[in-house]
Amino acid sequence: MSRIVGAVRSSLPGNAGLGAPEILALAASNGVGGVLFNSMAEISPRLDAGEVGEAKREADRLGLGLSVNLGHVNPALPVRGEPLIAAGGGDVAAGARRIGLLAAEAGIRDVIFTIGRIEDRFDASVAWRDQLDGVAALTAAIGPEMRAHGARLILKTHEEISSLEVLRLVETAGAGNLAVALDPVNFPCRIEDPVAATRRLAAHVAQVHYDDATLRMEGDMMRRYLAPVGEGMIDWAAILAMLPDANVWIELHSGQFAMPVFDRAWLDAQPEIALPEYAGVIGAAVRAGEAPVPWDQTAPTARFAHASKTLKAALR
Repeated sequence: MSRIVGAVRSSLPGNAGLGAPEILALAASNGVGGVLFNSMAEISPRLDAGEVGEAKREADRLGLGLSVNLGHVNPALPVRGEPLIAAGGGDVAAGARRIGLLAAEAGIRDVIFTIGRIEDRFDASVAWRDQLDGVAALTAAIGPEMRAHGARLILKTHEEISSLEVLRLVETAGAGNLAVALDPVNFPCRIEDPVAATRRLAAHVAQVHYDDATLRMEGDMMRRYLAPVGEGMIDWAAILAMLPDANVWIELHSGQFAMPVFDRAWLDAQPEIALPEYAGVIGAAVRAGEAPVPWDQTAPTARFAHASKTLKAALR
């Protein structure tokens, strides 16, 4: 099967207010090879098998790949998964299973998810270890069933989780039951070098999310901003060379996260931060100095045409 080179629905210019058929037509008109919907509700608000199947058939007719995002899947912190709770009659795992199998039975092979938000790692009410254990139990329960239906769960490298934690979850679930969606702009939030983190996960990566980021020091805080691809810190040539078969999705982010990178308690809570990677990430921010960020952080889709052009050039 050839790799999909597509876009996340929310990154397509002019996506607001469009239903699934219109989004697929918009993607085709923009010359991308697929759509990753941000939720199953974007395909079918009623979670109707007929509507999902119709969207898959239309995608096939247009020659587009199709993928879907479960959203935040975190049984230990159910507030993050309210759509899953609704779909599962009050149970996160049941909701994830229902939506995952709805996708699989329609022929949508790749179903991605995240664990939560950057602040969830430090939630005083629910230990981060308990959150990871809850995700491990859920993937162990659902992953094999998804696999039996010809689909796979894919965990995204998000701003709250380190590459080593992702790797352990994959190894616990079994590589056939859980794969990785590599989103390199998030690694600096965990003080990880994007190329080094990719190297750790490369054997398990099923798809890549394409964007760029830049770092700035703001007092004792380091903040991540987003940038047009090629104008930030992500070494896309090195990353794509390690992942020649992975699907690639243009995803234009907007989150501008600040990390207290000199705070002892914050660092002690993340003992796996490697000193060389810490030095590299902080060094990138220091070298950028106090230069203003020249890109409008509130208009991520404005970067779409540039991202599409650079991605096509990178994959030649």
